[in-house]
Amino acid sequence: MILNLLRVEELRVEDMMKRSFSESKTRKDADTHRENMRAASKKLREFKDLQCFMCLADLESYYHTCREMQTLKKDLQRVIASHPTGVKILSTGRVIIVQTQNHKNALGVILSSSTAGKERTFKTLVICDKDATSQNDGKSGGCEKSSSNSPHVQPIIKEKLFNPEGACGQAVLDLKGTDIEAISTQTIKVAAEKIADDVKKRQIPRFRNDPPGQSTSIATQELLRLTEANPDGLEKIDPVSDLHLRDIDLVEKFQRLSSLESLVGQFSCLTCANFQDHFAYHCQKMKLKEDLDHFKFLLSDSSLELLPEYHQRIQVLRELRHIDSSNAIQLKGRVACEINNHELVITELVFQNILSPLPPAEIAALLSCMVFQEKRCAEPELTESLKEGVTRIKAEATRIGEIQREKGMDMPVEDFVEQFRFGLTQVVYEWARGMPFIDITQLTDVSEGNIVRTIQRLDETCRDVRNAARIIGDPTLFQKMEDTSQAIKRDIVFAASLYTQ
Repeated sequence: MILNLLRVEELRVEDMMKRSFSESKTRKDADTHRENMRAASKKLREFKDLQCFMCLADLESYYHTCREMQTLKKDLQRVIASHPTGVKILSTGRVIIVQTQNHKNALGVILSSSTAGKERTFKTLVICDKDATSQNDGKSGGCEKSSSNSPHVQPIIKEKLFNPEGACGQAVLDLKGTDIEAISTQTIKVAAEKIADDVKKRQIPRFRNDPPGQSTSIATQELLRLTEANPDGLEKIDPVSDLHLRDIDLVEKFQRLSSLESLVGQFSCLTCANFQDHFAYHCQKMKLKEDLDHFKFLLSDSSLELLPEYHQRIQVLRELRHIDSSNAIQLKGRVACEINNHELVITELVFQNILSPLPPAEIAALLSCMVFQEKRCAEPELTESLKEGVTRIKAEATRIGEIQREKGMDMPVEDFVEQFRFGLTQVVYEWARGMPFIDITQLTDVSEGNIVRTIQRLDETCRDVRNAARIIGDPTLFQKMEDTSQAIKRDIVFAASLYTQ
């Protein structure tokens, strides 16, 4: 189909993809995407450039740095939380730094971990203001929703550890890996079960105002002591060395994150008195730009689900010289356009001159593999010449299958080769030599109906190969395909149907 479409200059393959059934799901919202794109474009025009000379210098670079760090952190935090050594480190008593919507840069101690859901969670005791204790007990840190007014990219500023202004409270949260800002080298002894029971008890309405138990108070005071002794933060584990990472990509990501962390505090925009407001304003503007680019992408050819496979098949056609570098159809491509079934393999058989030296009966027998579909049948008894032909066809199929894999297509080479089934090779060979139909049915366990259907479809394949021979100017192959078609086109197999004729 690709070759036939490439022959029409006025038609683009991408336009045909957009109208295909497989792309209907992605294309049905095209009008909505256009409307959203217009709305985003209109809103974007309303945004004016900041007039702050300090922020104009590098605010955009700072934004992209924060965005990259935010993405890297989330990915790497998930890796640590699921890594066997990371899970071992994140055990009961490990002190961590928590970063959620309601708990910013606060110390916490892990009580237990669970894999009940899709993602591992860590039950953690976190220090907070006393007034926030009753509101946070038992809530999941991973479920906290960000404010609609908060920027989608958070500014990364060096902050001191959270230290309650008044009396210190505590909250027990179920945290995901992405809620853990950092893992410290510190551990403390905690009675995890007693703390969990205490929190569960204080969730009951009549015990809600009870003071925390002794175990909870000791753990809270220890976290508060660590906070006051280390206001600038605790020493963190080294993910690469402590987790014994050997994956090069992961190591490079951790190194990239480390280099960004060392640079993020050097931007001049951080010294602006209105930095938070300017950064939030810039975030809104960048969010609109990203939305606009996203809608443009959804409406472009690049969003087509079939496009990657199309490019892979184009590379296969170039490798086999059906088209040139500008996608112009070559002689092989013109031949393949004449063939309706397994065109790549049949075209190679024609150009490799595999069929021309063979007699018509053997040509018919070997081409039967292109139309026979049953997976299981009795093994045929073949002559040496037919065995050699089978081997050559499988070799060509293997070569094409390997090219397809090299270009990124998903089909394994073995599956591609198995498409060509030689279960009726002996039957077709004897039929082309004149054996009666009643006798050829004794050579196989395939039903009579499938034999008739295979031979009828084989005649269509023979006509395709004959047309290919005409295009390349091979009179010998052209005549042999005429003789092959005549040899199989006889008797009951091609008798006129009482129902259709």
